[in-house]
Amino acid sequence: MLNYNKNKLINECLTKYYETFSHTLDTADYVPDKFNNKILNYIYKNMRKTFKRIDREDKKYQRQFIKEQRKARKSKRGGK
Repeated sequence: MLNYNKNKLINECLTKYYETFSHTLDTADYVPDKFNNKILNYIYKNMRKTFKRIDREDKKYQRQFIKEQRKARKSKRGGK
C-alpha cells in the first residue's frame, strides 16, 4: 500500500527546502565559502528535523487509519 499522506508531506518539505536553497545560490559569488557552508548545514539540519517530524505525524496517521479500518471490519461482521 502506498503511503500518500507521507509522500505529500515530504513533497511539501522538499519544496520549501529547495526554495530556501535557491536563495543561497544567489549569494555564492560574494559571500565567503565558510559562511555559505554554515548556512547550508543549517538548512540541511532543519530539513532532517522536518523529516523526523513528518515520520512522527505519519505514524500517528497510520495508527488512526488502522484503527478506523478495524472498526469498519468489526461493524461489517456484526459487532463481534
